[in-house]
Amino acid sequence: MMKINTILAATLCSSLMVANAQAADVDYFIGAGTGYQTDTINGDVIKDTDGLPIILRAGVVINEQHRVTGTFSYMEDKFSIGEQDYKHEQYSWLVSYDYLIPVAKNTQLFMGVTAGGNDNKVAGKASADFTWGGQAGVTYQWNEHFSSDLGYRYLEQDYSKNGVDIDNSQQVYLTLDYKF
Repeated sequence: MMKINTILAATLCSSLMVANAQAADVDYFIGAGTGYQTDTINGDVIKDTDGLPIILRAGVVINEQHRVTGTFSYMEDKFSIGEQDYKHEQYSWLVSYDYLIPVAKNTQLFMGVTAGGNDNKVAGKASADFTWGGQAGVTYQWNEHFSSDLGYRYLEQDYSKNGVDIDNSQQVYLTLDYKF
């Protein structure tokens, strides 16, 4: 009898979850963008690197209030300290969740959390590390298919290689997204 009750309860819960998922309003999107990024570097090299990241992203908006986004970005900065030339390259693979708050007809504020990995290469030394942080900004819906984000993202990093440490990355970014 206990086994039958467990099976019935599991079937009922599964049915409710499938019904809720089918009832959800889901919009898919892809997009690209750029902005301004700075990374705080300490250790043997003390320099705040900066550059214009290239951003590619795709995701879903669920019930007009929840957004999950996968983002790839690339940024590089070449700089000199004394007679020594350096190059900092960063590849980021991130997954973000944002809560969307409507404030006007075509405008929403967003705030959320991000986690993923950064592959940094500084002075020829590379390391892939976990990164986490958050973002906030505003989304404007241009028409049925196109929207833009203007946002700020802060990411903590654990890069430490051969006397070079990267503590954090900060981005101000602008995207153009296409909703299917």
